[in-house]
Amino acid sequence: MKIALHELKEKTSIELTYDYSHEIENILDILSIEPASITCEFKFVQGELIMNISVQVNMDLACSKTLKPVPFSMDFDAEIIFGNSLEADFPLEDPLELTDIIFGYILSEKPYTIYHPDANDILFEKEKSPHPAFADLDKIVKK
Repeated sequence: MKIALHELKEKTSIELTYDYSHEIENILDILSIEPASITCEFKFVQGELIMNISVQVNMDLACSKTLKPVPFSMDFDAEIIFGNSLEADFPLEDPLELTDIIFGYILSEKPYTIYHPDANDILFEKEKSPHPAFADLDKIVKK
């Protein structure tokens, strides 16, 4: 998703749709992803491009316990500054390559753990009872 800077000087916002299904091939916990709906509002201020993005994407994530697919809808907003100053997030280049930047935001905003409704009843290890000599000590520790 490349955008030429001369296209941005004529507008104040753009709406894009991008399919990240190719990018998730090496991401183990994202099972599938629908095309992302991206809205960008931008302005040029003192040689820098300030872009406010709004991203909406639906995906299926792997349950942290069972690996079953869990539907997840993500909506987030972010401000990205392109320029050469110390406050800039990314350098201002022509054309702007937004694919990896927005995908990085998607990866950072998704939850690290997510559970399928069936996963609540699953225990992988039985709780061990302490040796009878340490039963009283175990009660004190669990308080």
